[in-house]
Amino acid sequence: MAGETANNNEIVIPSITRVWLAAVGTPAPADAVSAMPAGWRAVGLTSEDSLKFNSEPSFEQVRSAQSSYPTRTFQTQDAATVEVDLQQWSGSNFRAVYGGGTITTVTVTGPPATKHYKFTPPRIGSRTEIAACVEVIDGGKHYRYMIPRTMQMEGVAKDLAKTKESVLPLRLAVQGGDDTDAWYVITDDPAFQPPAPMISTVTPSTGPIAGGTSVTITGTDLEDVTEVTFGGTAGTGLVADSPTELTVTTPASTAGAKDVVVTAPGGTATKTGGFTYA
Repeated sequence: MAGETANNNEIVIPSITRVWLAAVGTPAPADAVSAMPAGWRAVGLTSEDSLKFNSEPSFEQVRSAQSSYPTRTFQTQDAATVEVDLQQWSGSNFRAVYGGGTITTVTVTGPPATKHYKFTPPRIGSRTEIAACVEVIDGGKHYRYMIPRTMQMEGVAKDLAKTKESVLPLRLAVQGGDDTDAWYVITDDPAFQPPAPMISTVTPSTGPIAGGTSVTITGTDLEDVTEVTFGGTAGTGLVADSPTELTVTTPASTAGAKDVVVTAPGGTATKTGGFTYA
């Protein structure tokens, strides 16, 4: 079929997953495969079907008497959560699922002297935020969901049944602010490579050597263009109006036809002799 984009290499089967936790402000990994920086702790074994990352925005709709459908929909809130069941009982995992708390040592007297440990959950107002990383591996593809701030926001229900392991339910609500990314994904999956731009037309295609000509460039995948050069010199006033059109002002140059080059995260595109200075 024309325009078919089916590609089974873009199906993701999470063959290996890991969850890492750290104190808020701990440096995050810069890529999807390098060792986690100091300060990050893996929660260890988790049940194989429990890991979920949910993005849950909220919307309101405007209803009008003239339409059976909403006439406008607008987003009012953003939210995201992480869910996973921890199979390993440890002091660190207890603190994670209860949102903090303290662990103290209790020394038991008498032969033999042994140490016992007391976990006390946090009181109201003393829950602590943490940073989280959800790691997903599918063969040679790696993904890291990075969450700079999150907090355990649900109660803890544990099944203490004889017939199966008792898990610790980690239920994290993503926290955030307008000054930072609430969450983001780092991956080496080539399917995330941004498309390369393409130039179709440059209008007008001529202008004075003093520069100052407002030029409209049409093509495809132009919305993320960061620079337009004319004969190697960058234009000014770049505005990407849409994926198919941008405007830019020509710099000063010498007489003759100059190559027009647009640069975007996905690559560059060149219109050979696309603008002539006269």
